Amino acid sequence: MKRLVICVYAITISLNSFATGQAGDIIFSDGIKWTLLGKPMESDSMLFHNFMGILPENRSISTANWEGYTCYWSIKNERLYLDSAKVSFYNHKTKKEVEHLIPSSDMYHVFNKYYDENRIAATWLTGNIRIAQGKMLIYEHDAFERFYEHEQIITFKQGRVTGRETFHNRIVVDGLSLASLNQEDIKAKFPLQTDSCPELDGVKKIIFRIYHFQIDSLGNLVDCQLKAIPIPWQQGDKRPPILEELEKKMENILKSIHPWMTYYVNGEYLFGDSEGLYKHGFIIPYPLD
Repeated sequence: MKRLVICVYAITISLNSFATGQAGDIIFSDGIKWTLLGKPMESDSMLFHNFMGILPENRSISTANWEGYTCYWSIKNERLYLDSAKVSFYNHKTKKEVEHLIPSSDMYHVFNKYYDENRIAATWLTGNIRIAQGKMLIYEHDAFERFYEHEQIITFKQGRVTGRETFHNRIVVDGLSLASLNQEDIKAKFPLQTDSCPELDGVKKIIFRIYHFQIDSLGNLVDCQLKAIPIPWQQGDKRPPILEELEKKMENILKSIHPWMTYYVNGEYLFGDSEGLYKHGFIIPYPLD
């Protein structure tokens, strides 16, 4: 049985856009090790360019680490420091990866103006970083779009901590997952009466685009917006009036279904599944033939 293809569209705000998940940096906050879901080094383009110039050219890179480095950071007395950077090489004799650590002392000529008591103070950084610990709840195949049991969002101004939020993420309702539906189940789950709609003659399927999806702590759909798109569809074609009626019916069906799979993630109740959060919406392809 074919699975229902649910297309999730999202705009990921990050310094880089990747087609696969990226390995994060490492940070020690209050002496505790966390994964840093981001690359603070890249927030200053000129500094990053100079930093890349000191990295060995023959370092290993991968689709999970396009630039081939991992930075180690620490927060001490509410200030962010760059402690070291790590690269790896492939040893053709042993056929193993060998790691090489670059201490902050070896990066002096790049970071000399940021040195403070023989440490590199990351005063170039203003903005937020996200750090994580524990079990990964959700993985999305894009940059740092994954979510863990325990996360913090730390705000910096010129390398100094100005705010910190702690979240304990979890599944709050183990409900309906769109990714679990089969193609044959679509009409049964979303029973729209389209057989007697001459306006839809020649239409093979309708794509329902659902966005602004709001869900509560019990897994109930509170609100959403829909757009129905007939396929095939040519730009400039007159939109059949029946589509507005079908949009309203689909909205009512979605609201009548409960509970939905619901996550509590960084202060919000969000609809999603193990393959991702539908933060920015999703589409349901509804076959007519």
